[in-house]
Amino acid sequence: MIAEDDDSNTCNNNEDGSCNESTDENNRQQEDSVSSPLDFMKAFSSIGSSWTHVLSEYKSVVQGADGYDLKDDIRAQNMNEGLALLQSMVQDAASVSEDDASSWSFHTTPLSDFDKTIDDVLVSFLRWSVVDNNKSYQENKYCHLIGGVNEYDNEKQDINISKAFRRLTSYMHWMKSVEQDLVDPPLTFESISPSLSTFSLHVTHDSCNRIVWWVNLGKTDLAAFKSQSPKETTRLFVWIAHLLFLDQGAQQMGLVVVDDMSDIGFYDYMTMLPLQVGISVDRFLVSVTPLKAKNVVLMHLPRWAEIGWNLLSWFLTKKMKSRVTVVSSGDDDIDTLLKVVGGFEYIPVDFGNYKGELISDMVAEYRR
Repeated sequence: MIAEDDDSNTCNNNEDGSCNESTDENNRQQEDSVSSPLDFMKAFSSIGSSWTHVLSEYKSVVQGADGYDLKDDIRAQNMNEGLALLQSMVQDAASVSEDDASSWSFHTTPLSDFDKTIDDVLVSFLRWSVVDNNKSYQENKYCHLIGGVNEYDNEKQDINISKAFRRLTSYMHWMKSVEQDLVDPPLTFESISPSLSTFSLHVTHDSCNRIVWWVNLGKTDLAAFKSQSPKETTRLFVWIAHLLFLDQGAQQMGLVVVDDMSDIGFYDYMTMLPLQVGISVDRFLVSVTPLKAKNVVLMHLPRWAEIGWNLLSWFLTKKMKSRVTVVSSGDDDIDTLLKVVGGFEYIPVDFGNYKGELISDMVAEYRR
């Protein structure tokens, strides 16, 4: 999602305000010729940014993915005890001032659309904070699929309440930072439908009941997606994020992301979003929401994306790198997907040419 600095990312403009499509095409030809690490790093200057800046932002985002534990953190052994403790922390935080009371009211959280309560949100953060015994992020005794599932001690749960509250506080701060984008109109499926129609995505469950977020850039209307306002893009991803982390399968089993990049060009990908919007959305999804990614599948990577991944992976921990499955050109992508989700019946029909049999999904249910 990290993209260019300039808000006017649909085209370059002539003096009369019309689009200079030839300049855009020249940029594409120049930047899509990225074939080496040096070419990749230099290419960012053509879109008003720099490799140093993008790398710095990327590192700050991924470093917050798993949170952290402190020696004096408050812990609980069961969810009822943990919920009571977290509720008390929220009440204390909300009592500091009127502004804090407003922030902790969850008034921008789309609860009604998902038929959820504030306690449901708190539970999602508590489940995120439970110690996960699946350290390898490979298939395990509970799930044979790539990445496995969250492994918890059923008899004695180790719930880090302080860690959950730190993550929840980050969530409240982030939601407050985009409050004006979310309240008018209120965030609902109906309000984000026009934006959603430009983007090819599905949300399903696999054979281990993990939630799966499917994104196919090859079937996304890039021109329409780029033409929408930053507000519309933010609202779209905030709604999708809540659909994901309020799901029981996501909380208990984990998240899988399948991203088919469809050999998209460097220029088209990097100009999908303005830089500040892309960074903000990435931070929300990776370092703010209570989602535990078990596997991220990157398919049909163009040469520039392979180079970028190889460079970025140097800054990831071994655990983070183990969560990523790269499907290179020429690999059996269908065979890989079957190992990821468990069968053709778990692959959406509309995702691509993968012989999928799944007709409906969680997003489609809202369209009815």
